[in-house]
Amino acid sequence: MKEKDLPIDLTKHKVYSKNAKKCVQKLLNRYYDEKTAAMLWEKVQLQYCEYLKDEPALKDLKITASIYDPILIFAWYAVIPDKPPLEEVQQDVYQSFFGSFGLMGKVFDLNRKLDNKLASKIFQKANNIRVKEIKRFPESFRMGSCSYDKENGIIRYSFIQCPNAEFAKRHHMEDVLPVLCNCDHLAMQAIHASLIREGTCVTSDCCDYCIVGDKNPMAAEYELKQADNGLWISEKK
Repeated sequence: MKEKDLPIDLTKHKVYSKNAKKCVQKLLNRYYDEKTAAMLWEKVQLQYCEYLKDEPALKDLKITASIYDPILIFAWYAVIPDKPPLEEVQQDVYQSFFGSFGLMGKVFDLNRKLDNKLASKIFQKANNIRVKEIKRFPESFRMGSCSYDKENGIIRYSFIQCPNAEFAKRHHMEDVLPVLCNCDHLAMQAIHASLIREGTCVTSDCCDYCIVGDKNPMAAEYELKQADNGLWISEKK
C-alpha cells in the first residue's frame, strides 16, 4: 500500500520515514519469502495506522522521526508471526535511526575539545526545543536536566518522560523497547564517545545520558552490560 493511501489523519500525525520503511521491509524479506513479506508489510502498515488512532497528535513537533519511526518498529514486531531475537535486528534498527553517525565518526570525535563542546551545544539546542514544545504537546519528551562540564568534557542530558516508553507501556511491549534505546549507545560509539546510562523511563525515574569521549577516564570506570530485558546498562566496575 502506498503511503499516500494509508488511513492516517495527517492533520495530527506523520507517516514513518523512508529509512524506517526500508528497515522493516529488509527484516521482513530476511525472514520470509517475497509473497509473505509483501503481505506482512501491508499488515504492518495497517497496524501502524491503527496505533496512531489512539496516539496523541504530535505531527507539529520539530523532531518527529524519534516519535513515529519507533511506532513502525513496534507495529512490525506486533504483526510478525515468528519473533526473532531482537539482538539479531539491533544493527538494522540502529542503521535506520542513526546510520549517519558512521559517517560523522570519520570527522567528529568527542575526545577533541572543540567537537565535545559542539556536541554539548547540539544537546542544549535539542533540550531547548523540547522544553518549549512540551507546553503545547504535554505527551512529548519532557526534559529532566541538561548541563555541560566543560573542564572534564562531560555532557549530561535526561528525559523524565519519553513517548516511546509510554507507548511501550500502554501496549505491553516493554520487551521491544530496548532495541530502540540501545541505538543510543551505538550512535555514541560511532563518534568516539561513551554513553553512560544507568536507567531509562521504563526501568527508572528518567532516561539519563552522560556522554564523554571514549578516552575520557570516566568511560573506563563503567562497563556496558545487558539487563534481563535486553537493555544495555552502564555499571560501575
